[in-house]
Amino acid sequence: MTFRYKHSYALTFLQSLVFFLFLYSGITKTIGFGLFVNALDKSLFFNDFNTRFIGIFVIAAEFAIPVLLFFESTALYGYLLSFLLLLLFTAYILLMFLLSPFLPCSCGGLIESLSWRQHIFFNLAFMAISLLLFFNKNKKKTVVQ
Repeated sequence: MTFRYKHSYALTFLQSLVFFLFLYSGITKTIGFGLFVNALDKSLFFNDFNTRFIGIFVIAAEFAIPVLLFFESTALYGYLLSFLLLLLFTAYILLMFLLSPFLPCSCGGLIESLSWRQHIFFNLAFMAISLLLFFNKNKKKTVVQ
């Protein structure tokens, strides 16, 4: 097996991680939608907003990512959306950590069991993976054109 094939398997594994992260996250937030919106209601930043709308928007974005990643022609947009959504989540966590006495977690599923520090590192790791995949995909797209 040459290096190129190992590289291909590693990329496929990373693509699968991002795909299933957002699929899993979207499913768990949909199943526990009431709890998700309730946690958003308790947030310092969303007390004057329609948290139900925010919840629907977040879930729609989380489901959009696996759909975009599923198709070769839209995967680049999926990696970009993945990075941007994780950036927003990380900024939200950092702001909540710094400014709010109450830290509600609305992640759902296994991710909810992470500490706030672990949340940040988890998000940073997936942001790095998303950027790596974005630039790798963009490089291939540029070479093909």
